[in-house]
Amino acid sequence: MSSTCFGVSLGEIGLPPSYLLTPYVYFFNLSNQITGVDEDRINKPDRPIPSGKVTVPDAIRRWVVALSTFIGISIYEPSLRPETICWVLTVAFLCLSSAGSHWFGKNSVAMTTGTWALLSASWKAIAPATPKSNAYVYAVALWAGLTVHIQDLRDIAGDAAVGRKTLPVVFGDRGSRLIITFLFLPAAYCVLWMAGIVRLAPVTLSVIHSTLAYRIMQVGDSRYDHKTYMRDCMRKFRVDFSSIQRSLAPVPVNGVKEDLLL
Repeated sequence: MSSTCFGVSLGEIGLPPSYLLTPYVYFFNLSNQITGVDEDRINKPDRPIPSGKVTVPDAIRRWVVALSTFIGISIYEPSLRPETICWVLTVAFLCLSSAGSHWFGKNSVAMTTGTWALLSASWKAIAPATPKSNAYVYAVALWAGLTVHIQDLRDIAGDAAVGRKTLPVVFGDRGSRLIITFLFLPAAYCVLWMAGIVRLAPVTLSVIHSTLAYRIMQVGDSRYDHKTYMRDCMRKFRVDFSSIQRSLAPVPVNGVKEDLLL
């Protein structure tokens, strides 16, 4: 039975997943950049607002369009309302509260809830949600909340300037690298192991986690840490999701396609 009120997923009625994901991600990026101009002038001066390519009023108008679009999609498809509400609350928490500037709230809480909202909505856009797909999404969301602290290693100067209490600002560069490498990364791997995701690509996932640990402990400049996050951490995220997709794909049984989740 489908998770949607019409009995089909968005993909089955011809609505590409990108129609959902684009406004979701764009809304978050705009919210982050509208409220983080001072930080971006230090950490990411090439972004549209600090570089002068886009004004704040222009960004706000685009923010309204993005928000209206994905809320409209959730009205059209009620099964996406929990994810939509979670996404809006997560973005508000990050951009409007002091707790959203603390390492635990920013990453451990908001990244976990935000990843759940994004991945759960993504899954529903292409297929009905099931108990097994939900369990995998929860696991990847927890993994993201534990590992995304890597991104803050590159942004120490800007975070400190605006008073954000990220892991490197609170515990220092060396201390935060030790915490991420020997506490958060092993815990994240255990989450994937307990959820049964590691068995889907054991060698690949083990190598990527080991590579992440090695690169984190190689104290480099912000550009090096940026590459670690964008190349290795994001590659790990893609491997997780592609492995899940393959494991949950329908397979032929006695000439008839059966869902592995049943």
